[in-house]
Amino acid sequence: MACEFSTLFPGRTANAVDAGCAALDEVDRLEDLLSIYREDSEMSRLNRNLSAECGTVPEVYRLVRLAAGLWKATEGGFDMAVAPLVRIWGFFRGPRRVPSDVEIEQALSACGSRHVYFPKTPGLIGVRKPGVEFNPGAIGKGYAIDQGIRLMWNRFGIRSALMQAGQSSLFGLGTPAGEPRGWGVDLGDPHGSDRAVARVYLRNRGMGTSGAANQYFEVNGRRYGHILDPRTGRPAEQLASATAVARSSAEADALSTAFYVMGTEWVRKFCETHREIGAVLVPLKSDKAACGPIVLGAADVEVSA
Repeated sequence: MACEFSTLFPGRTANAVDAGCAALDEVDRLEDLLSIYREDSEMSRLNRNLSAECGTVPEVYRLVRLAAGLWKATEGGFDMAVAPLVRIWGFFRGPRRVPSDVEIEQALSACGSRHVYFPKTPGLIGVRKPGVEFNPGAIGKGYAIDQGIRLMWNRFGIRSALMQAGQSSLFGLGTPAGEPRGWGVDLGDPHGSDRAVARVYLRNRGMGTSGAANQYFEVNGRRYGHILDPRTGRPAEQLASATAVARSSAEADALSTAFYVMGTEWVRKFCETHREIGAVLVPLKSDKAACGPIVLGAADVEVSA
């Protein structure tokens, strides 16, 4: 998953070392299962064989079903079935480039969870169009964190921990000592300053942050970020960053991507109808109407001065 995973425990937590190592071993196992950068992974095998109806292992099946549900909930703002689109922009294995309009249209025709269906037989995944492939990049880290947290809870009795991946995907389990609001996590400024734009408190909640400040390329002075709008096939350009707080890290990861793609007004309406979801949006510098982070929904958020 091309990032560092770590787990933080309150002082004197029993079995902390064993629990943390087991959670990280679980991340390694899921990397072997889900990575499309590994030809022998189950996700790569599924992508190669996905035509009409194809069987897969329970964990991959659950992830694909979860992603399909989030695609529907976000009106296409998040979509895991976008591998051909990611490939033509060079965000898979490179080289990074601006594809032609024809290439984008061709890739879009083979993309989209609208082509995916689930037969009555559990474990089967079907597609209505050849060429559909999954890229779990916008949900895989969160999913791995959720499984690591579940393992520590069930096997080691851990009731308080913070697990993170790449500093953009997290889950706060319980609370640290002396802080009933939960685990405090500072959100960095996507515009490059050293200050935090907000602090989010996580208590049995996951958090995901999406932005293109670090992954992008430039052509003729124009910047192209790695987060693609699944509806247009082109990089999203509505926000500087988007953070989502949700019941799981996988859900938060996917929602942060959708929030980044869909923009402020759509996120506002989404949070109004999904009271359990919180959002922190940082506008672009060019957005003169906005000043500071926009906090929406149910997250317990303390906005920095």
